[in-house]
Amino acid sequence: MGVLSLLLTLAACQSGETPLTRFEDSPIIDSLLTSAPHFVVNTDVEAERWIASTRLGIPTDSLILGRPQNMIAIGDSIYISDRQSEAIFAVGTDGYLSRKIGGPGEGPGEFTNLWKIQYNGLHVFVYNQGRIQILTEDFDYVDTFPHFIGWRKFAVSPDYMLLECPEGDWLICTRSTSPPYTWIESRKFLPVLNLPDREGEDNHIAAISPEGDRIALAYMGLPYIFIYDDQFRHLRTIRFEGENVRNFEPVGIPGGVPAGAVKPGTFSFITTIKFINSRHLVVRALTANYIFDLSENDYELARKAIFRPINDMEERKNVVAQDFLLHRGYLYVASQWEDYIYGYDFDL
Repeated sequence: MGVLSLLLTLAACQSGETPLTRFEDSPIIDSLLTSAPHFVVNTDVEAERWIASTRLGIPTDSLILGRPQNMIAIGDSIYISDRQSEAIFAVGTDGYLSRKIGGPGEGPGEFTNLWKIQYNGLHVFVYNQGRIQILTEDFDYVDTFPHFIGWRKFAVSPDYMLLECPEGDWLICTRSTSPPYTWIESRKFLPVLNLPDREGEDNHIAAISPEGDRIALAYMGLPYIFIYDDQFRHLRTIRFEGENVRNFEPVGIPGGVPAGAVKPGTFSFITTIKFINSRHLVVRALTANYIFDLSENDYELARKAIFRPINDMEERKNVVAQDFLLHRGYLYVASQWEDYIYGYDFDL
Protein backbone atom coordinates (compact mmCIF):
# COMPACT_ATOMS: atom_id res chain seq x y z
CA MET A 1 0.00 0.00 0.00
CA GLY A 2 1.38 3.42 -0.98
CA VAL A 3 1.90 6.25 1.52
CA LEU A 4 -0.99 8.29 0.15
CA SER A 5 -3.41 5.34 0.21
CA LEU A 6 -2.31 4.55 3.80
CA LEU A 7 -3.06 8.14 4.79
CA LEU A 8 -6.44 7.89 3.07
CA THR A 9 -7.30 4.75 5.01
CA LEU A 10 -6.20 6.23 8.36
CA ALA A 11 -8.17 9.43 7.69
CA ALA A 12 -11.26 7.44 6.83
CA CYS A 13 -11.01 5.38 10.03
CA GLN A 14 -10.59 8.52 12.15
CA SER A 15 -13.58 10.23 10.53
CA GLY A 16 -15.85 7.20 10.90
CA GLU A 17 -16.06 6.59 7.15
CA THR A 18 -15.77 3.14 5.61
CA PRO A 19 -12.03 2.42 5.23
CA LEU A 20 -10.66 1.65 1.80
CA THR A 21 -10.17 -1.93 0.72
CA ARG A 22 -7.11 -1.89 -1.52
CA PHE A 23 -5.68 -4.43 -3.94
CA GLU A 24 -3.16 -2.20 -5.68
CA ASP A 25 -0.18 0.00 -4.88
CA SER A 26 -0.65 2.69 -7.49
CA PRO A 27 -0.15 6.47 -7.34
CA ILE A 28 -2.58 6.71 -10.28
CA ILE A 29 -5.39 5.10 -8.29
CA ASP A 30 -4.43 7.22 -5.26
CA SER A 31 -4.80 10.34 -7.41
CA LEU A 32 -8.20 9.24 -8.76
CA LEU A 33 -9.48 8.40 -5.29
CA THR A 34 -8.48 11.78 -3.86
CA SER A 35 -9.80 13.87 -6.76
CA ALA A 36 -13.54 13.51 -6.01
CA PRO A 37 -15.89 12.62 -3.11
CA HIS A 38 -16.83 8.95 -2.66
CA PHE A 39 -20.23 7.29 -2.61
CA VAL A 40 -19.71 4.00 -0.75
CA VAL A 41 -21.79 0.96 -1.72
CA ASN A 42 -22.30 -1.78 0.85
CA THR A 43 -22.07 -5.06 -1.10
CA ASP A 44 -23.39 -6.95 1.95
CA VAL A 45 -26.90 -5.62 1.31
CA GLU A 46 -29.13 -8.57 0.42
CA ALA A 47 -30.06 -8.71 -3.24
CA GLU A 48 -33.69 -8.76 -4.39
CA ARG A 49 -34.70 -11.54 -6.76
CA TRP A 50 -36.40 -10.11 -9.84
CA ILE A 51 -38.47 -12.52 -11.94
CA ALA A 52 -38.96 -11.52 -15.58
CA SER A 53 -42.49 -10.54 -16.61
CA THR A 54 -41.89 -10.46 -20.35
CA ARG A 55 -39.39 -11.53 -22.98
CA LEU A 56 -38.17 -10.44 -26.39
CA GLY A 57 -36.69 -12.38 -29.28
CA ILE A 58 -39.44 -14.92 -29.90
CA PRO A 59 -38.50 -16.76 -33.14
CA THR A 60 -40.42 -16.25 -36.38
CA ASP A 61 -39.80 -18.34 -39.50
CA SER A 62 -36.01 -18.38 -39.96
CA LEU A 63 -35.38 -15.54 -37.50
CA ILE A 64 -33.85 -16.76 -34.27
CA LEU A 65 -31.43 -15.32 -31.73
CA GLY A 66 -28.21 -17.22 -31.08
CA ARG A 67 -25.97 -15.16 -28.80
CA PRO A 68 -27.68 -11.82 -28.05
CA GLN A 69 -25.16 -9.21 -27.07
CA ASN A 70 -26.29 -5.60 -27.06
CA MET A 71 -29.50 -3.55 -27.42
CA ILE A 72 -30.73 -0.16 -28.56
CA ALA A 73 -34.24 1.29 -28.91
CA ILE A 74 -35.45 3.46 -31.79
CA GLY A 75 -39.10 4.41 -31.60
CA ASP A 76 -41.19 1.39 -30.62
CA SER A 77 -38.63 -1.15 -31.81
CA ILE A 78 -35.69 -2.72 -30.03
CA TYR A 79 -32.64 -3.79 -32.02
CA ILE A 80 -30.40 -6.60 -30.78
CA SER A 81 -26.89 -7.44 -31.96
CA ASP A 82 -26.30 -11.18 -32.23
CA ARG A 83 -22.82 -12.71 -32.24
CA GLN A 84 -23.85 -16.06 -33.68
CA SER A 85 -25.64 -14.86 -36.80
CA GLU A 86 -23.50 -11.70 -37.21
CA ALA A 87 -26.69 -9.70 -37.65
CA ILE A 88 -28.91 -7.16 -35.95
CA PHE A 89 -32.47 -8.24 -35.19
CA ALA A 90 -35.49 -5.95 -34.83
CA VAL A 91 -38.14 -6.81 -32.23
CA GLY A 92 -41.58 -5.24 -32.06
CA THR A 93 -43.80 -4.57 -29.05
CA ASP A 94 -45.19 -8.12 -29.28
CA GLY A 95 -41.76 -9.58 -28.54
CA TYR A 96 -41.41 -11.39 -31.88
CA LEU A 97 -38.39 -11.02 -34.16
CA SER A 98 -39.53 -9.03 -37.18
CA ARG A 99 -36.44 -8.18 -39.21
CA LYS A 100 -32.86 -9.28 -39.74
CA ILE A 101 -30.32 -6.60 -40.65
CA GLY A 102 -26.96 -7.47 -42.15
CA GLY A 103 -25.13 -10.77 -41.95
CA PRO A 104 -21.60 -12.21 -42.07
CA GLY A 105 -19.12 -10.35 -44.27
CA GLU A 106 -16.79 -7.40 -44.55
CA GLY A 107 -18.74 -5.19 -46.92
CA PRO A 108 -20.93 -2.18 -46.05
CA GLY A 109 -23.74 -3.27 -43.74
CA GLU A 110 -22.10 -6.67 -43.14
CA PHE A 111 -20.50 -7.76 -39.89
CA THR A 112 -17.67 -9.92 -38.57
CA ASN A 113 -17.38 -10.44 -34.81
CA LEU A 114 -20.35 -8.18 -34.20
CA TRP A 115 -20.07 -6.90 -30.66
CA LYS A 116 -21.79 -3.66 -29.88
CA ILE A 117 -24.38 -1.27 -31.29
CA GLN A 118 -24.92 2.25 -30.02
CA TYR A 119 -27.48 4.92 -30.93
CA ASN A 120 -26.89 8.64 -30.37
CA GLY A 121 -30.29 9.94 -31.44
CA LEU A 122 -29.22 10.45 -35.05
CA HIS A 123 -27.11 7.51 -36.21
CA VAL A 124 -26.46 3.89 -35.27
CA PHE A 125 -22.81 3.00 -34.58
CA VAL A 126 -21.85 -0.65 -34.99
CA TYR A 127 -18.64 -2.01 -33.48
CA ASN A 128 -17.37 -5.12 -35.27
CA GLN A 129 -13.95 -6.53 -35.98
CA GLY A 130 -11.47 -3.85 -37.00
CA ARG A 131 -13.97 -1.10 -37.78
CA ILE A 132 -16.95 0.97 -36.72
CA GLN A 133 -19.79 1.36 -39.19
CA ILE A 134 -22.21 4.28 -39.13
CA LEU A 135 -25.79 3.61 -40.23
CA THR A 136 -28.96 5.69 -40.40
CA GLU A 137 -31.93 5.07 -38.09
CA ASP A 138 -33.29 2.85 -40.88
CA PHE A 139 -29.96 0.97 -40.94
CA ASP A 140 -28.85 2.26 -44.31
CA TYR A 141 -25.07 2.40 -44.65
CA VAL A 142 -23.42 5.82 -44.20
CA ASP A 143 -19.71 5.45 -43.48
CA THR A 144 -16.92 3.38 -41.89
CA PHE A 145 -13.73 4.13 -40.02
CA PRO A 146 -11.15 1.62 -38.78
CA HIS A 147 -10.69 0.78 -35.12
CA PHE A 148 -8.95 -2.34 -33.88
CA ILE A 149 -9.21 -2.09 -30.10
CA GLY A 150 -11.70 -3.47 -27.53
CA TRP A 151 -15.45 -2.99 -27.54
CA ARG A 152 -16.32 -2.68 -23.84
CA LYS A 153 -15.07 0.89 -23.72
CA PHE A 154 -17.08 1.92 -26.79
CA ALA A 155 -19.92 4.35 -26.02
CA VAL A 156 -21.50 7.25 -27.91
CA SER A 157 -23.25 10.52 -27.09
CA PRO A 158 -24.83 13.01 -29.48
CA ASP A 159 -21.45 14.75 -29.97
CA TYR A 160 -18.63 12.36 -29.15
CA MET A 161 -17.74 8.72 -28.68
CA LEU A 162 -15.42 6.96 -26.24
CA LEU A 163 -12.95 4.46 -27.67
CA GLU A 164 -9.83 2.72 -26.47
CA CYS A 165 -6.79 4.87 -27.18
CA PRO A 166 -4.67 3.47 -30.02
CA GLU A 167 -1.45 4.04 -28.06
CA GLY A 168 0.15 6.07 -25.28
CA ASP A 169 -0.31 6.42 -21.53
CA TRP A 170 -4.11 6.73 -21.57
CA LEU A 171 -6.76 4.03 -22.00
CA ILE A 172 -9.89 5.90 -23.14
CA CYS A 173 -9.86 8.60 -25.81
CA THR A 174 -12.58 10.72 -27.34
CA ARG A 175 -13.57 10.93 -30.97
CA SER A 176 -16.13 13.08 -32.80
CA THR A 177 -19.39 11.50 -33.98
CA SER A 178 -19.34 13.74 -37.06
CA PRO A 179 -17.29 13.17 -40.23
CA PRO A 180 -14.36 12.72 -40.49
CA TYR A 181 -14.64 11.29 -36.93
CA THR A 182 -11.36 12.81 -35.77
CA TRP A 183 -9.81 12.32 -32.33
CA ILE A 184 -10.44 15.03 -29.74
CA GLU A 185 -6.93 15.22 -28.34
CA SER A 186 -7.76 17.15 -25.17
CA ARG A 187 -10.09 14.49 -23.75
CA LYS A 188 -8.41 11.37 -22.41
CA PHE A 189 -9.36 9.22 -19.42
CA LEU A 190 -8.01 6.42 -17.21
CA PRO A 191 -4.21 6.41 -17.16
CA VAL A 192 -2.44 3.10 -17.86
CA LEU A 193 -1.77 1.39 -14.51
CA ASN A 194 1.00 -1.11 -15.35
CA LEU A 195 0.56 -2.98 -12.08
CA PRO A 196 3.19 -5.73 -11.60
CA ASP A 197 1.87 -9.23 -12.37
CA ARG A 198 -1.57 -7.78 -13.12
CA GLU A 199 -1.42 -6.74 -16.74
CA GLY A 200 -5.14 -7.42 -17.11
CA GLU A 201 -5.90 -4.55 -14.73
CA ASP A 202 -5.77 -2.14 -17.63
CA ASN A 203 -8.95 -3.76 -18.99
CA HIS A 204 -11.58 -1.10 -18.66
CA ILE A 205 -15.18 -0.23 -19.42
CA ALA A 206 -17.12 2.96 -20.22
CA ALA A 207 -20.66 4.28 -20.50
CA ILE A 208 -22.24 7.61 -21.46
CA SER A 209 -25.70 8.85 -20.47
CA PRO A 210 -28.14 9.37 -23.39
CA GLU A 211 -27.75 13.15 -23.24
CA GLY A 212 -23.97 12.96 -22.91
CA ASP A 213 -23.98 14.78 -19.56
CA ARG A 214 -22.49 11.93 -17.50
CA ILE A 215 -19.64 9.50 -18.15
CA ALA A 216 -18.96 6.38 -16.08
CA LEU A 217 -15.52 4.73 -16.29
CA ALA A 218 -13.95 1.78 -14.49
CA TYR A 219 -10.95 -0.49 -14.43
CA MET A 220 -12.73 -3.84 -14.62
CA GLY A 221 -10.61 -5.54 -11.95
CA LEU A 222 -11.06 -2.82 -9.31
CA PRO A 223 -14.11 -1.91 -7.15
CA TYR A 224 -14.39 1.73 -8.26
CA ILE A 225 -16.46 3.62 -10.83
CA PHE A 226 -15.42 7.16 -11.73
CA ILE A 227 -18.22 9.57 -12.72
CA TYR A 228 -17.59 12.66 -14.89
CA ASP A 229 -19.88 15.48 -16.04
CA ASP A 230 -20.38 17.00 -19.50
CA GLN A 231 -17.36 19.25 -18.92
CA PHE A 232 -15.30 16.08 -18.28
CA ARG A 233 -14.78 16.94 -14.62
CA HIS A 234 -14.46 14.09 -12.12
CA LEU A 235 -17.59 14.50 -9.98
CA ARG A 236 -17.77 11.41 -7.80
CA THR A 237 -16.28 7.97 -7.26
CA ILE A 238 -18.62 5.05 -6.56
CA ARG A 239 -16.70 2.71 -4.27
CA PHE A 240 -17.78 -0.83 -3.41
CA GLU A 241 -17.09 -2.08 0.11
CA GLY A 242 -18.12 -5.19 2.05
CA GLU A 243 -17.26 -8.84 2.52
CA ASN A 244 -17.35 -9.54 -1.23
CA VAL A 245 -14.79 -6.80 -1.80
CA ARG A 246 -12.50 -7.86 1.03
CA ASN A 247 -12.57 -11.48 -0.19
CA PHE A 248 -12.09 -10.60 -3.86
CA GLU A 249 -8.88 -12.00 -5.33
CA PRO A 250 -7.90 -9.82 -8.31
CA VAL A 251 -5.29 -12.16 -9.80
CA GLY A 252 -6.00 -15.42 -11.55
CA ILE A 253 -4.19 -17.57 -8.98
CA PRO A 254 -5.50 -17.31 -5.37
CA GLY A 255 -2.80 -16.09 -3.03
CA GLY A 256 -0.79 -14.38 -5.74
CA VAL A 257 1.60 -15.50 -8.44
CA PRO A 258 4.08 -18.28 -7.55
CA ALA A 259 7.72 -17.63 -8.38
CA GLY A 260 8.44 -18.49 -12.01
CA ALA A 261 4.76 -18.85 -12.92
CA VAL A 262 3.28 -17.39 -16.09
CA LYS A 263 1.47 -14.14 -15.34
CA PRO A 264 -2.24 -14.88 -14.93
CA GLY A 265 -5.18 -12.88 -16.13
CA THR A 266 -7.00 -10.49 -13.85
CA PHE A 267 -10.46 -11.35 -12.56
CA SER A 268 -13.16 -8.80 -13.34
CA PHE A 269 -14.93 -7.12 -10.45
CA ILE A 270 -17.08 -4.99 -12.77
CA THR A 271 -18.28 -6.49 -16.07
CA THR A 272 -21.13 -4.24 -17.26
CA ILE A 273 -22.05 -0.58 -16.74
CA LYS A 274 -24.89 1.18 -18.55
CA PHE A 275 -26.82 4.44 -18.18
CA ILE A 276 -30.42 3.38 -18.83
CA ASN A 277 -31.56 7.02 -18.74
CA SER A 278 -30.14 10.35 -17.58
CA ARG A 279 -30.72 9.39 -13.95
CA HIS A 280 -30.04 5.67 -13.44
CA LEU A 281 -26.80 3.75 -13.83
CA VAL A 282 -26.90 -0.07 -13.77
CA VAL A 283 -23.74 -2.00 -12.89
CA ARG A 284 -23.03 -5.71 -12.85
CA ALA A 285 -20.36 -6.31 -10.18
CA LEU A 286 -19.41 -9.89 -9.34
CA THR A 287 -22.69 -11.85 -9.24
CA ALA A 288 -25.16 -9.02 -8.52
CA ASN A 289 -26.61 -6.02 -10.34
CA TYR A 290 -26.65 -2.57 -8.74
CA ILE A 291 -29.02 0.21 -9.83
CA PHE A 292 -27.81 3.66 -8.81
CA ASP A 293 -29.86 6.85 -8.72
CA LEU A 294 -27.53 9.68 -9.72
CA SER A 295 -30.06 12.51 -9.43
CA GLU A 296 -27.98 15.67 -9.49
CA ASN A 297 -25.20 14.95 -6.99
CA ASP A 298 -27.27 13.02 -4.43
CA TYR A 299 -26.16 9.48 -5.23
CA GLU A 300 -27.98 6.51 -3.73
CA LEU A 301 -28.27 2.78 -4.27
CA ALA A 302 -31.79 2.26 -5.55
CA ARG A 303 -31.68 -1.55 -5.82
CA LYS A 304 -29.38 -4.54 -5.63
CA ALA A 305 -30.91 -7.27 -7.77
CA ILE A 306 -30.40 -10.76 -9.13
CA PHE A 307 -32.25 -11.34 -12.39
CA ARG A 308 -34.12 -14.57 -13.07
CA PRO A 309 -35.93 -15.77 -16.22
CA ILE A 310 -39.72 -16.14 -16.42
CA ASN A 311 -41.16 -18.88 -14.16
CA ASP A 312 -37.76 -19.85 -12.87
CA MET A 313 -38.76 -20.45 -9.26
CA GLU A 314 -37.36 -23.98 -9.25
CA GLU A 315 -34.18 -23.73 -11.34
CA ARG A 316 -32.69 -20.85 -9.33
CA LYS A 317 -30.91 -19.77 -12.48
CA ASN A 318 -29.45 -16.28 -12.70
CA VAL A 319 -29.31 -14.23 -15.90
CA VAL A 320 -25.71 -13.10 -16.43
CA ALA A 321 -26.21 -9.57 -17.71
CA GLN A 322 -24.31 -8.45 -20.81
CA ASP A 323 -26.37 -5.31 -21.46
CA PHE A 324 -29.31 -3.33 -20.08
CA LEU A 325 -32.02 -1.26 -21.78
CA LEU A 326 -34.91 0.70 -20.23
CA HIS A 327 -37.85 0.83 -22.65
CA ARG A 328 -41.58 1.38 -22.16
CA GLY A 329 -41.48 0.67 -18.42
CA TYR A 330 -39.35 -2.48 -18.61
CA LEU A 331 -35.70 -2.98 -17.78
CA TYR A 332 -34.50 -5.42 -20.44
CA VAL A 333 -31.47 -7.60 -19.77
CA ALA A 334 -29.44 -9.25 -22.54
CA SER A 335 -27.15 -12.21 -21.96
CA GLN A 336 -25.23 -14.18 -24.55
CA TRP A 337 -26.07 -17.31 -22.51
CA GLU A 338 -29.85 -16.85 -22.85
CA ASP A 339 -32.20 -17.51 -25.78
CA TYR A 340 -34.32 -14.42 -25.05
CA ILE A 341 -34.04 -10.87 -23.82
CA TYR A 342 -35.85 -10.77 -20.46
CA GLY A 343 -37.87 -7.76 -19.29
CA TYR A 344 -38.47 -6.70 -15.68
CA ASP A 345 -41.03 -4.20 -14.39
CA PHE A 346 -39.17 -0.99 -13.61
CA ASP A 347 -40.96 1.44 -11.30
CA LEU A 348 -38.13 3.25 -9.49
